[in-house]
Amino acid sequence: MSSDWRANHSDEEEDEQDDVFAGRSGLILTVDCASYMFEQEGDGSESRFVEVLHIIEAMMRNKVVTNETDLVGVVFYNTKHNPAPETEEELQPGLVAPRQCAIYLPLGATSVEMIRKVRGMRESDDLFGFDTKYGHAQGTSLSNVLWLCSRMFSHCGYKLAQSTIVLFTSNDQPHDSSSSEYQQALVKARDLQQKEIFVELVPMSGSFECGKFYKEFLCTVLEEELDEFECPAYEQSKERLLHRLFVRSYKKRSIAGIKWHLSDDVSLAVNVYSLRRRPRYPKKVRLLRTTNEVIVSKRVHVSSTFSDEREEEDTKVLLPGEQRKSIAIGGEKVSFKPEEVAQMKQLLPPGIRLLGFKPASVIKMTNHLRSSLFLYPNESYINGSTTLYRALYEKCLEKNQVAICMLTMRRKQPSKLVALVPQTELAHDPLGEADRHSGFRVDFIPFAGDIRKLPFLEESATAPEVTDEQTDLFKKMIKKVKFKFHPTHFEDPSSQNLFINIESLVFDVEDAELFDSTRPDCDRIDTKLEPILTDMERLFGEDVEEAPKRRRNEGTDHDGEPRTKGPRVAPVNDEELVNLLKQGKVGSLTIPVLKDYLQRQGVRGISQLTKSGLVDQILAMQAD
Repeated sequence: MSSDWRANHSDEEEDEQDDVFAGRSGLILTVDCASYMFEQEGDGSESRFVEVLHIIEAMMRNKVVTNETDLVGVVFYNTKHNPAPETEEELQPGLVAPRQCAIYLPLGATSVEMIRKVRGMRESDDLFGFDTKYGHAQGTSLSNVLWLCSRMFSHCGYKLAQSTIVLFTSNDQPHDSSSSEYQQALVKARDLQQKEIFVELVPMSGSFECGKFYKEFLCTVLEEELDEFECPAYEQSKERLLHRLFVRSYKKRSIAGIKWHLSDDVSLAVNVYSLRRRPRYPKKVRLLRTTNEVIVSKRVHVSSTFSDEREEEDTKVLLPGEQRKSIAIGGEKVSFKPEEVAQMKQLLPPGIRLLGFKPASVIKMTNHLRSSLFLYPNESYINGSTTLYRALYEKCLEKNQVAICMLTMRRKQPSKLVALVPQTELAHDPLGEADRHSGFRVDFIPFAGDIRKLPFLEESATAPEVTDEQTDLFKKMIKKVKFKFHPTHFEDPSSQNLFINIESLVFDVEDAELFDSTRPDCDRIDTKLEPILTDMERLFGEDVEEAPKRRRNEGTDHDGEPRTKGPRVAPVNDEELVNLLKQGKVGSLTIPVLKDYLQRQGVRGISQLTKSGLVDQILAMQAD
């Protein structure tokens, strides 16, 4: 198999490389700025335009965490004026906004300044003088707005893997069906569909009727049937966009493409997918203390020769081919060349080699080494792979068998013993994605040397006797505390805490609140277990409260009360210091005090000495 077809990025265990770059994603947030978007429905309530700014800020903050390289822009339409960009950086050559349209944020990578600009407008009393600077209008041609967004995508200067336009409006019929603007909008919708530009509608009104105009328009852009299209709802769309994300998003690409050799003459092509991966935190960088500049470090391997006459005779930079790796075996140091190390790692060429079949009962959870992978056939590389994969999958399901294989993911990687377990698809969750897909799951099996034997498990220990009444009581307890589990219900508290603290420092937010979804609801558990607490105390007795551990720096005074150890007191003069050392009372003396005494006596070369070394040095001076 050619190395060009095989994926070059690694799985989660071997190394933490990012997926192969395949272009950025572009997102333009288009906001209707007509007067009806600025009306307040009740006292103290925010206008729809301010709600949109809330959503835009949340989407930008999500982009910074999920994928900071994606491009985001903000466009206003139904505006009376079109002000010029404030800075030269916002000026895009060859791009002019049409009438009643304005570019608030040009298409670019999400930055702190962009978020502050949106937040500043939202928190401003007059929205940065919106009525004077932009004004309000109605009847803007939707085709002109989409034309402007399409031009922004083409002038962004990057290759875009996906382009999306998000439309915020509370007007469910911008153009009458008999008007020319209506036909122009549908023509523009077909153009967007050909350019693979997606349009997402976010209705900003609970009484929004999508069928008046946007249903046909969106079905044209997304190439869907009118009968099967589900119109977006105000509350669901708003809550989905306001949801905070603290984990990076990854493209659903395969981590490797390899051959599955069933015999010497029969093989099929499969792609390997990862079912789970670790979250990536922002990389730490070294900064210069004085100027906060990023410090770039480079590692260079050099060889030096030394002699008795001179400290250093010759220094030579070693190239990768000249370097050696060594290991100590039996007291001898054995060195290897880089190509020899690669040959030792490469026991088998990349691919999957079938060893045989075993009953599914041999796969035990106690042998779980790492997260599982997933196999899916690749028909584009070898014709007939899908048919052969499906036949083998159905037969393994029928006979309840698993395939034991040797897996070599890619070159220069060790081979692993795996079991290909057939699994069926589970029901869909509320988010619309399957919990488990049908196909072969790759479970890693330990070798003989990987299995540990724990002595305390092998020793014959008498198990405590448990009555039937105690067992029935805990059955009730488990039934009361049981809940429905799904991985999507829990966020990683460490990543949440990290990004919330970073945002608090950047935007000067005090008392940022962290919601930890992994903490148990103790009040709810106590309420459910309250009816059986009396029986638990009767059958098992009350919990024994352990005595608090005494701190290391705590002692007792003459009255027997705990007291804390006081601070160390420096000796008054040198004579007192020497007397303390002769008496062995070195606990109250610190290293700086001992070094200061030796420096006053003219002793040098004491910077690397420990406390015991300093004490020995002083006592030796007194003995002389």
